[in-house]
Amino acid sequence: MKKIILLFSVLMLLVVSCEKDSDNIIDEEQVSEDLICEDCGIEVTKDNSRLSEYEQDVVINSVTGKTSKNTGVSKSSKVNGIRLRLKAIVDPLYVTHKGQEVLLNANHVAVKNRRVAASYSLVGEPYSGGVDVISVPRNGFPSLEGTLILPDRDVDAVDFSDDNHLLLGGGFDAQVYYGGDHPSFLGRYQINYNKNTDVFSLKEEDIFHSIFGNKLRSIKTIEGVITGSGGGNSGVIYAFNEETNTIIQHNSAETEGLFILDTSVELDNNEYKFVALAFNNDTKELQAFYYDISKETDVMLFSYVVSLGTFNNINIEAKHSATAIKKDWLAVSLGSDGIAVFNIRTDSSENKTAFLVQQIKEEILDSNEPDDVVNSFVFESGVFYVAAGGAGFYLIEYDYQRNKLKTDFSHVDFGEGDSVNGVAISGEDLVIASTKGISIYKASGMKI
Repeated sequence: MKKIILLFSVLMLLVVSCEKDSDNIIDEEQVSEDLICEDCGIEVTKDNSRLSEYEQDVVINSVTGKTSKNTGVSKSSKVNGIRLRLKAIVDPLYVTHKGQEVLLNANHVAVKNRRVAASYSLVGEPYSGGVDVISVPRNGFPSLEGTLILPDRDVDAVDFSDDNHLLLGGGFDAQVYYGGDHPSFLGRYQINYNKNTDVFSLKEEDIFHSIFGNKLRSIKTIEGVITGSGGGNSGVIYAFNEETNTIIQHNSAETEGLFILDTSVELDNNEYKFVALAFNNDTKELQAFYYDISKETDVMLFSYVVSLGTFNNINIEAKHSATAIKKDWLAVSLGSDGIAVFNIRTDSSENKTAFLVQQIKEEILDSNEPDDVVNSFVFESGVFYVAAGGAGFYLIEYDYQRNKLKTDFSHVDFGEGDSVNGVAISGEDLVIASTKGISIYKASGMKI
């Protein structure tokens, strides 16, 4: 972990302050000069035929969960009012790899300030990845700005640090790039779309190799903090203070040897805790590690760890999600075991214990369908937006008074052979990644 500390001191330039959403993604005065990405190993292409425009209302089905009358779970009011309108679909990305045309799998999506990034990777070995950058105007249809092709690298994590900077990371072929036992990378790129010439360009500002295990697993922004983790059982976790543009350091070794499935940030009265969802693949124990974060001193110190139980069906290579709903309440995805809500309780001796309060499985997944799994979710304004693999897409409201997921759901069926991998939302822009491409929606009627 000492190597991570050294990296953190270098990465302080990675994060820039958050800017408010604006209708104009790019300032007209900014597009006069294209960027140059020398020796970054990225090809910029564009195939407008991959994007199809729609103006189509989405059929949302109501599903009543299998619960008894005494569960105390109220009916949903928020999700019943949400309406989705399909604006565009971006077809899957095909690339030429070693002389053959191969299909890349859409996995992660991010949306910020009316701009979408979608990452792709090649299933299995060897490596090959890509990123689509798409603009989503308030009025009109989304448009493809450009596609980044990264031969010999998978892109397993993507996010925006601001309107003009893209963060992406994953794994790489150690036979092509120097990497030793830790073939991972994180890159920060300045991006620019010249609307006058219809040219998308980028410039590599920072690149880091061989730090995050066998890949960089995740990047996401929560409560003004960019968090993430490495791949494999490296146990690597990291966080940035986006408000002060400084690194929040992690210099202990509690998570070494564990698979970090996802990270989150818990906020309580302006006090922050970094949460790491960790899995021991030998014992099948799922744990939540909590760290105190100080935004004044930019230090992340180990606080406590709780066991969430033993889960034999968790796939360490699949996507997973964790979110700190509020202080002492944690929701996690369990793959084929659905979604669970845990309460962290403290006894008189200050010992912490996690209690399983609710698990939703049969209500949303068909145990006879192996592709029915909760791949990931995002939690926004009291609603879980759930990517459920072959089971499609769910909207599930959280009941803050009873601290349970409401069991009247809204469901979108993606059809036979399509599996929902990832989801992102910002304002009214909702983006879903599935095996058949990227779907971009306008979500209206949400109660904040």
